[in-house]
Amino acid sequence: MFRVFRGCGYIFLAWRYLEGARVSFERSFAVALAALKQFIRQDVALDLGTANTLLFLDGQGVVLNKPTVIALDLEGNVVSLGEDAKAFLGKTPPRIRVIRPLRNGVIEDFQAAGLFLRAIIESARRKRSVFSSRIVICIPSQLTQVEKRSLLEAARDVEFTKIYLLEEVMAAAIGAGLDVSEKRPVMVVDIGGGTTEVAVIAEMAYLFCRSRKIAGDEMDRAIMKFILEEFGLKIGPNTAEKIKWQIGSAPGSDYVLNDSIEIAGQDVAKQIPSSLRLTGSQVQKALAPVVRHVLEAVQDCVRSLSPELEREVRAQGILLTGGGSLLRGLPSLMSDTLKMKIRHSDSPLTTVVEGAGRTLSDFGFYGPVFVN
Repeated sequence: MFRVFRGCGYIFLAWRYLEGARVSFERSFAVALAALKQFIRQDVALDLGTANTLLFLDGQGVVLNKPTVIALDLEGNVVSLGEDAKAFLGKTPPRIRVIRPLRNGVIEDFQAAGLFLRAIIESARRKRSVFSSRIVICIPSQLTQVEKRSLLEAARDVEFTKIYLLEEVMAAAIGAGLDVSEKRPVMVVDIGGGTTEVAVIAEMAYLFCRSRKIAGDEMDRAIMKFILEEFGLKIGPNTAEKIKWQIGSAPGSDYVLNDSIEIAGQDVAKQIPSSLRLTGSQVQKALAPVVRHVLEAVQDCVRSLSPELEREVRAQGILLTGGGSLLRGLPSLMSDTLKMKIRHSDSPLTTVVEGAGRTLSDFGFYGPVFVN
C-alpha cells in the first residue's frame, strides 16, 4: 500500500514538473513571438519640431532626439545633422550651409526639411533595419497644405506608404494621458521651440486652437539682443540657449537671480573676442517681454471662450508642456496670472512624440485626430 502511495506521489510530482515546463515554454514562446512581430512590423512616430526632432518606435519608446538642424555642402549633400550640425551655428565654416528647416513652426526650406527627414529615418534604420510602412508625423497646427504635401512626399521617399499627420497640441494632450474623447473640455498649452500653441479639446476635436510664433527660440533671440544692446557683445544662438537654461527665469521668480555665468563673444565696436559675467536678474529682464507675450496668448484663448466653456476649463485647469515650459518660474507665474490650476507635464520634451506613439497602438480609436 505504501508503494502505491509513493508511486502516486512520484506521478503527481512528474505532472507538476511537466505542467510547469509547459507554462514556461508557452510564456517563452509568447515573448519570442511578440519580439518577432515587433521586428517584422514596427510602426514609427516622428515629432518634427522647430528646435528638436524625436523618433518613437512602437514597443521601444523614444529612440532618437536630435536638434532640427542640417549642414549641407554647396552641392546640397548632407554633411551632418543634429548636434553636429548645430555646433556650426554662429561659426559656420566656408563651403558649408547650416540650415534650420523650420522657423516659428513653419517650413522655411522645403529641400532641407526633406533631406533632414530622410536622414533621420535612415539613421534610425541603420540601428533597426525593418520598419513597417506606417508612420505618424507630428506637425505644428499652422502648417499649410503645401507644407503638409512636402512632408508626405519626403516620407514616401523613405518607403513609408501609410502616413498620418497629427497636430502637436493634440499629440501633447494624448501623451500627457488626457482622454481627448471625453465631452468634458481640456485646455493644453504647448510652448515649443518655434511656436506656443493653445487649444481646448473635447471629443477628439478642437473647440479652440491658436498658434503664436513666440516660444523657446524667441527667448534665445531676446537674450542675444539684450546682450548686444546692453554690452555691445555679439553671441551665438547656442550660447544664448545655454544662458537661458543655466540662469534664465520668468519675471517674479527668485530661483537664480543671484547666480551668474561667464560668457564669451565678439566686441562689435572693437571687433575682438571679449567676455563678461551675466547675472540671473539681467537674463530675467531680457526674457520678460517674451514671457509676457506667451502669457497674453494664453489669456486671449481664455477670453475667447464662452462663459460656460470657460467655467469648465477653469474647473479642469491647464496642461502645460513643451521645452519652453521648463523655464524656471513659468508654471507658477502662469497660474498666478490666470488664476487657474496648472498641471505641468511629467516629460515636457517628449510628451508630443509619446502621444503620437500611443496612437500607434489603437488607430481605430484615434482615427479622428489625424488631419489627413
